[in-house]
Amino acid sequence: MTDQHRATDLQWIAIKVWASDNVAYSTILELLHRIEALEVAAKPNHPAKPDSSLVDQVEDALDMARGDSEAKARAAIREVATWMTSNRDHHFPPALVFALEQEAER
Repeated sequence: MTDQHRATDLQWIAIKVWASDNVAYSTILELLHRIEALEVAAKPNHPAKPDSSLVDQVEDALDMARGDSEAKARAAIREVATWMTSNRDHHFPPALVFALEQEAER
């Protein structure tokens, strides 16, 4: 894909405003969310430096997330869930991690 076929953040905002009043175009938003989820899943899970904090990891996830504030919030939630599963110093209940992952996809 070339940059000429890539929508800007402002174009996505315009689509969201336009689609909010039109049921047929709301499918565009569904496709956007599915594409964003696929892009996140396709990215290699960047290994955190042993001394990096959760704040640093979330900051990196926000920097890499494309899109509006909702996409960035989803990226932050996913990063916290990833941190929880990879943190050997603490045990987090799997149900809690699962709930975060599900919430990021809602």
